[in-house]
Amino acid sequence: MAKNPGDRIAAVILLALAVFVFAYSFTMPDPVQELDPGVAAFPRGLAVIIGILALVPLIRPQPGEPLPRGVNAGRVIGTVVLLAGYAMVLDIIGFVITTVLFTVAELLLLGVRRPVTLIAMPLGVGLGLFYLFRTLLGVALPTSGLGGLPI
Repeated sequence: MAKNPGDRIAAVILLALAVFVFAYSFTMPDPVQELDPGVAAFPRGLAVIIGILALVPLIRPQPGEPLPRGVNAGRVIGTVVLLAGYAMVLDIIGFVITTVLFTVAELLLLGVRRPVTLIAMPLGVGLGLFYLFRTLLGVALPTSGLGGLPI
C-alpha cells in the first residue's frame, strides 16, 4: 500500500479524467475518409494511455514521496494557477504571446533569473510550438486580439 494517500487520490483523478475524455471523444465528428482515424483517435489514445498509467498506483502502489511542502508546494500551486490563467486568456491574447508570458512566469516561479534565459527560452518555446502546430501539423491556433495577428 502506498505510504502517501496523495498518490492514490491523483491516480483516481487521472482515471476519472481519462474516462471523461474517452467518453467525450464520441461526440467528435466521424472520419470523412475510410482510412482516416478521425479527430477522436488522438484523445481516445491519450485517454487510454493515461487510464492505464493511472491504474498502476491503484493496482500495485509503491511507496511515494510526501506531498510537497513549503517552497515546493508554492511552486506547485503557482504552476496550477499559471496554467488556469493560460487557459483563460489563450483565446483573448493569442497562442504565441500567451505561451511566451506563461513560460516567463513559470521560469521566474522556478527561480530562473538569467535575463538571456528569460528571453530566449520563452521566445523559442512560443515560436517553436507555433511553427510545429500551425505549419507542420496544420492545427489552427488562437490568434491575438491585435487584428487577428497569428501571434
